[in-house]
Amino acid sequence: MSCMLEDVKARLKSLGISVTSEPNSSDEIMLSFCIIKVTNHINNQTNLSEIPQGLHEIAVDMVVGEFLYTKKSMGALSIETLDFELIAKQVQDGDTNVTFAVEANNTPEAQFNAFIYYLQHNEVDFVRYRVMLW
Repeated sequence: MSCMLEDVKARLKSLGISVTSEPNSSDEIMLSFCIIKVTNHINNQTNLSEIPQGLHEIAVDMVVGEFLYTKKSMGALSIETLDFELIAKQVQDGDTNVTFAVEANNTPEAQFNAFIYYLQHNEVDFVRYRVMLW
């Protein structure tokens, strides 16, 4: 698990997300839980006792997606590079008229949600490693 934890931290760092690495910090505990959850999910889907090397990077991305989703759901996600405010499409000074661009893929939050979804759902790759149980 420590190899997976270090790979997850490196992936988060590559995305510009800092993680508190103090022992027993909330980030460390949450990352450990996410690793266990994703590991169990992959093992249940493939009927294997450990994650195959060919699924390691997918597992890392799934853990990152689970971690970001959990942090965002808790309101604890502080990413300086993303602004979740609506994008103003039109602003009028007289009589104060503001129109927002709220199309599905137009907001940074929608793009971030799509990225999290992408990170969490790579189950099509499990097929190659699936083992039949009798």
